[in-house]
Amino acid sequence: MRSAANGASPTVDFDPNSSAFDALPTPSLVLELGAFERNLERMNSYLAARNQQARPHTKTHTSPEIATRQLERSRTVGVCCARVAELEALTGHGIRDVLLTSPISTAEKVERFVACCSPQAAAGNGFGICTVVDSALGVELLAAELERRGRQAHVLIDLDPGFHRTGISFGPPAVDLAHVIGRHRHLKFAGVQMYAGTLMHLRSASQRREQAARLWQRTRETVEALEAAGLPCPIITGGGTGTFDLDISIGVATDVQVGSYVFMDAQYREIEDSPGATEGPFDFFEPALFVIAAAVSQPAPGLITVDAGFKALSCDHAPEVIAPTRVGFHFAGDEHGILELGEAAEQITLGSRVALLVSHCDPTVNLHRDYHLVRDGRLVGTWPVAARGFA
Repeated sequence: MRSAANGASPTVDFDPNSSAFDALPTPSLVLELGAFERNLERMNSYLAARNQQARPHTKTHTSPEIATRQLERSRTVGVCCARVAELEALTGHGIRDVLLTSPISTAEKVERFVACCSPQAAAGNGFGICTVVDSALGVELLAAELERRGRQAHVLIDLDPGFHRTGISFGPPAVDLAHVIGRHRHLKFAGVQMYAGTLMHLRSASQRREQAARLWQRTRETVEALEAAGLPCPIITGGGTGTFDLDISIGVATDVQVGSYVFMDAQYREIEDSPGATEGPFDFFEPALFVIAAAVSQPAPGLITVDAGFKALSCDHAPEVIAPTRVGFHFAGDEHGILELGEAAEQITLGSRVALLVSHCDPTVNLHRDYHLVRDGRLVGTWPVAARGFA
């Protein structure tokens, strides 16, 4: 059983209208370092108590600075990323234990991936730079480029949990693909990935548990079939923040690909906490990432317009206004959002700054150039968002 970190209403450890924020442009992405560091330690302690490991997913933050701080924890076995651009940013920062979790099936992406595989990786020291595959085409392209450059790479088979986004079917198709991998001396089969992204935001905790257990059982059966064919699986990776404790308790995965736990967001606050934990929202981790916006116009009483819209916030879910007080928010176009003031008309006026708990952390981060860092209520620096974009 785990216990919640804080109450049902998220708060911030800073005042966005303090003079300490006078020089902050709006809208800006703000990372509260105290909450961020507590999230890192809370996950590390949870894993340590259960002798489990994480492979943090850097697609959440695309930041080598944050990845480095995740790797400093004792319960990590490397990090993972979703795009080649993220892999290039991480390896360019000296991070050498990275799993690319999306299959690559074009020559351009394969060439860039192999360029990140150092000669040291070919010596077989650990797993180094790895990727997943789900097709014979991907295997052949990767093997040919590795051979051309005289390098090796570990690869995992990506299993399709039923979402039909990426991956190959459980059972015999996975075994057949592993045999294809085994025909290439520049590829080393290292295991499987099973990431059930559709489970992460299921509101019902019991549904998350039931579906996670079913998918991990099918993964277990596939691993047993691979091992019976002489193909051991030292890595069985997957899972995520929304199911991290379920993934650990089920006991199939060798590590969990947790990502959003470092920041949290409004979407995660709408799912139920896990069965057996405290009742209420999923608040084991603290909100640490915010967008600071300013009130710029008030054409109608009871409403006020801020300078954060689709270009500053992920638009697949509304953010939560949590400082200086809680009010409603709705999008009003690319550059603007509208606050529904209610009884807060005297607390939020023209020129006021508000703190918005981001709606969906990954795509919101992708819209910004920098993290503005806050500690003890003051701005203390910036970290770049190193791999913005889509490549």
